[in-house]
Amino acid sequence: MSGIKVVCLEGPHGAGKTSLTAQFTEAGFLTLDEAFLDLESDALHPQTLTMEVHWSSCWFQRILKIAHKLKKSEESKDKNIVLVADRSPFSAVYYAKNGYLLEPVIKAQIKELRDLANISIYTVYIKVEKEKLWERIQERLKEEPERKAYNEDSRDWFEKTVEFYDNFHWDISIENNEESISKAKVALIKLLTKETILEQQPQEIQQKTQSNSLKI
Repeated sequence: MSGIKVVCLEGPHGAGKTSLTAQFTEAGFLTLDEAFLDLESDALHPQTLTMEVHWSSCWFQRILKIAHKLKKSEESKDKNIVLVADRSPFSAVYYAKNGYLLEPVIKAQIKELRDLANISIYTVYIKVEKEKLWERIQERLKEEPERKAYNEDSRDWFEKTVEFYDNFHWDISIENNEESISKAKVALIKLLTKETILEQQPQEIQQKTQSNSLKI
């Protein structure tokens, strides 16, 4: 296997990360969802530094397990594999208390994966016009009121979250202000191809693979 490229979709709650990940699954990409870590009911709050460090570590471990599995696959031999992930470890930098402590560690881990395992990680910020994003979040809270535990009902928290994402350094940025998430998928595929992160042309990627969502 030539190498693995991990494209991480980033953005505040409601930006469309999960929906866009589903679109990439449908398009035939290998995908990695966010909800792979089940926390014990008596654990600390998931946004404490301890739990965010745990989440980040598990994220890297899962990427390495996927890489190991792909290296043993004949179908992946001598190919560049692209994996689309819902979130990157950099989410922990914002959501964890004192999360700024994690940023240099995460950057060092990403460098290690690139240098030692031929795994390149790219971050994509999904940017949504502020008021439109706030409306999306409020609509989702009607369906999932339990998300208030993550401060999603707080306008002050929302403003701070958008400020973080707007000012953090991401590799790529796209807009998702349209009602159709498929338009954002097409735009991102074209941009990733332009940036040579994707070697295939978009129409070639549309063909589904037999198993494009790895369960590890």
